[in-house]
Amino acid sequence: MELRHIRHFLAVAEELHMGRAARRLGMAQPPLSQSIARLEKELAVKLFLRINRRLVLSDAGRLFLHDAHAALRHADAAMALAREAADGEAGELRLGFVSAALYRHLPRLLRRLRDELPRVRPHLFELSSNEQLAAISKGDLDIGFAHPPFGTGERLDILKFPDEELIAVLPKDGGPDPVTLGELAARGLVLFPKEQGPATHAQILDAFAAAGQEPRVVQEATRALTMLSLVSAGLGAALLPRSTQVLSFEGVRYASIADASLPAFPLSAIARRRPRRAVIDKVWKVLAVVAAEAQTYSR
Repeated sequence: MELRHIRHFLAVAEELHMGRAARRLGMAQPPLSQSIARLEKELAVKLFLRINRRLVLSDAGRLFLHDAHAALRHADAAMALAREAADGEAGELRLGFVSAALYRHLPRLLRRLRDELPRVRPHLFELSSNEQLAAISKGDLDIGFAHPPFGTGERLDILKFPDEELIAVLPKDGGPDPVTLGELAARGLVLFPKEQGPATHAQILDAFAAAGQEPRVVQEATRALTMLSLVSAGLGAALLPRSTQVLSFEGVRYASIADASLPAFPLSAIARRRPRRAVIDKVWKVLAVVAAEAQTYSR
């Protein structure tokens, strides 16, 4: 069954006159009659009857009419979506992110996509930086929010977001603010694994060593919410980007750190360089605006 046969049927069903339907379709009447005959042969039913020299829909034709309208709407929508996808205006976006992107930059991007590219369908995956690099390399992820540096042979486009200072997360015990590295070391650290960010992990431990402290890592965790939960349970203290404090988590408090030159937490958006789908290029341009605005906000 071809779409043109369905269009021909709908025109005849609405006009109930072969001549008027043919003029409406911009075609001669004999080819239109032949098209309807082919459709009836394929369906093995009569769609139209002649009663008193008038064309009327048969019972089968009336039932077919509803589904024919729906089929044509779906087909037109699919063709429009395909055209938009070719122009980069529609399609699926596989978007990875680390926890640090969750509180500011990712929501800003999603709001802009909803306003500027509403036919783009984001699918979100919370993954570590290394997991995102592997997924991008395999073609399983389009864009990621991840922590540099990126030790990969993959050629990447990179958009830098402002570095975030680290703050302390402690049990809600009425303790001081700010806190010292010594006070954090005494509690023990809930820290992300070395593999999740080797450079930042090493810089954190170096900052403690420079302050004469040797912190005990009591638990490793890869997600901010996991760290908050462990701190709330009294397992130790955590270090997280300042944007995390937008979360009001029961049993924890946030505090600045008084005597340390802890590393800032870097964040970048990454994507495989071209060739890539048109929709990814469109999203990347929107993301570049989000990154530029973030740099402005951070000044």
